[in-house]
Amino acid sequence: MASCSSEKDIACEAQISPSAEIELGDKSSGENSCVRPLTSSPRPVRAAQREMKRKPAESEELEEANVLPPVYVSTVKFTPESRMNLYCDQILASCKAEEADEAMSKYLTEKLRARSTWLGVWKTNPELFFVKYDEGSIPYVGVLVEVTCRPRQSQSSHLRATVSIIEPYSSNIANLPRELVEEVLDELDHCVPLLEVYPIDDQDSAVCGIAQALENVRFFYDFLWRDWDDEEGCENYTALIEERIRLFYDIQDGTIPGPVGQRFKRTLEKYRNKRVELIEYQSNIREDPSAAEAVECWKKYYEILMICGLLKIWEDLRLRAHGPFFPRILRRRKGQRPSGKIVTHIVAKMMTADMVKDFSANTLIQQHDNLDASLDNCFSGDTVVIFPGEYHASGFGMLTDDIIIRVFIEMSTSPSVNANPVK
Repeated sequence: MASCSSEKDIACEAQISPSAEIELGDKSSGENSCVRPLTSSPRPVRAAQREMKRKPAESEELEEANVLPPVYVSTVKFTPESRMNLYCDQILASCKAEEADEAMSKYLTEKLRARSTWLGVWKTNPELFFVKYDEGSIPYVGVLVEVTCRPRQSQSSHLRATVSIIEPYSSNIANLPRELVEEVLDELDHCVPLLEVYPIDDQDSAVCGIAQALENVRFFYDFLWRDWDDEEGCENYTALIEERIRLFYDIQDGTIPGPVGQRFKRTLEKYRNKRVELIEYQSNIREDPSAAEAVECWKKYYEILMICGLLKIWEDLRLRAHGPFFPRILRRRKGQRPSGKIVTHIVAKMMTADMVKDFSANTLIQQHDNLDASLDNCFSGDTVVIFPGEYHASGFGMLTDDIIIRVFIEMSTSPSVNANPVK
């Protein structure tokens, strides 16, 4: 019978390091912000659930928290090349996968030397405060804090900072008791993961530099790091990071069709959730595991390995085009419209009579305000006419029928472009 005693396999023993539940790309700190929690640390840990030890009396009036100030929002527009230069040439250089944590540590340490104390919003897992809560209404608990970053005492302390509540007391939850926040911070010794802290806006350039550095590190752990990286040997780790950067931008710019890109994201999220689920399951085993617990542990582990294998196919540029996802995603060819008629699709935010004055009287016209909608409604032989405007489309890679696309530039027609189906 398999036992849970191996030091290497994740299913047998998890080595836990500080982690942070973060939200990448959050542009607001308000109560109704749409925040997507992601595991930012290479090795996520379970947030401890706790009861509210202090329950105010019904007659007691709670101090209502102020609205959180806006956090710093990056205005830096990265290209694939600039991302590669930042991560592969500047931060990681020639380091191995198992040295990535230390490389990120050095990068942050250099940036934090510019200012040791600043203001930020601490965003953390609601499980630190509540046993039961609605994830839809409380995606995170945010509190305005003063942050103090001291020189790190050990290799594992590079992602941690000392925080304290400042005036005015502010949170994204208006009725969150200040005493409860103080109690949680006391239990944490006022030391929280640095990646959970978001510098607020309107601070000096040094703090803006720190905020941008934190965003860069979050991006690395959210999109470029994989939990298996330091468990497998890789001769050229920076080359692997370059492939993941290309994959990220291929999804962003529509090179990989939208539905396929969404499937990859769901698979990656599923992998992370399954890994956290395994770690939580292991942590609930108090003593030596029973036979049933050992079997369940291995089942979860091998499920993770299967998902890991699918993700690795995506990260190999040679396998990606012929991987197992495309045959199941691409649509069947529609062919001609059942009526046999040909339709001209107009893509414009607003259509005027002048736009269609050059069309024949018997032309069948259908207007769309976005390009994807026009492509979805096309049958073989149809024409798509795009008028001036800014349009984003993920449907080009999903075309299965021969259509004609015409683009109007300053109300003059450019040469027609034939769009052939993807085989």
